[in-house]
Amino acid sequence: MRGLLFLFALWAPPGVFAQALSELDLKATYAYNFAALTQWPPATRTSFNFCVYGDNGLADAMRRLEGKALHGRSVVVARLGALTAIRDCDLLYVGKDEAPILGRIADLLGDAPVLTVSDASPPQPAAILIVPEGQRLAFEIDVERSRRAGLKPGAALLGLARNLRRP
Repeated sequence: MRGLLFLFALWAPPGVFAQALSELDLKATYAYNFAALTQWPPATRTSFNFCVYGDNGLADAMRRLEGKALHGRSVVVARLGALTAIRDCDLLYVGKDEAPILGRIADLLGDAPVLTVSDASPPQPAAILIVPEGQRLAFEIDVERSRRAGLKPGAALLGLARNLRRP
């Protein structure tokens, strides 16, 4: 069912979601599905931590994900004001206003199993970029960056991506 909503959200005209999902809610849904359709290394925490840095509106939209199950863990959402806790995130969403520090974030994370997502204009050092495509939202996946983090985007996710960046 989640996959069908995700597919529908990707390709439906924006008017279909005007009443149901705002752009922020749609980005939160994308982030949840990115995490759901990615293979993760064995978990060491009981929670699946969604973190948002630099987009308070998106953090509020992601709050509706709290308590949902993801890979056998309960989703927790945190709004970050500093980069000190980014290695405690499973998915880190970096708002487009923070794009200038994505390189620093990538350096701080190194090979930590954190899926980085942003809506900053490409190219950016994030595993997944959400990009406008006409009146829709599409996404690009940096396969190598995901691999370095020990994450493996599933075939369904790769098949839906507008662009795959490979080494």
